[in-house]
Amino acid sequence: MRTTLKRATTAAMVAAGVAAGTLAGTGASQAATPGDLQITGSVECHFGQWGQPWNKAWYMYRWMTVRNIGGSTMHNVNLHEINGKSVYIKELKPGQTMSKWSKKDNRWIRPIETRWTGCFPSSISGYTIGAEAENLANNFGYWRNDRTI
Repeated sequence: MRTTLKRATTAAMVAAGVAAGTLAGTGASQAATPGDLQITGSVECHFGQWGQPWNKAWYMYRWMTVRNIGGSTMHNVNLHEINGKSVYIKELKPGQTMSKWSKKDNRWIRPIETRWTGCFPSSISGYTIGAEAENLANNFGYWRNDRTI
């Protein structure tokens, strides 16, 4: 009877130790939020001042980029414009974007951007994907500059 009680107590303590170790191990991995790619873009018309050359006075600017809004690094990130350019980056850290600030031009350089003289109805669309599983609801985007009245 005494041996059975000792074995039962030991088995219960081992089971409690395994359970506590499992909970402690999963708690650390669940604490970090996964990465989440978010695509952003725009189609903008810019009108300059009189006296400038037409290509500087009146132009349309289309762009797309990706930002990691999650809490962990995303690897092998691809940004694709539908029927257009594709951009690849090896890793995108939390809060980081594919865009770069240009001190020389005093503007953001987007990975996919187009500038055309004139302003006419246009759109840009694309998608992004990475190596890790994540929320796909914000991985596709479509932007246009015309308005329906």
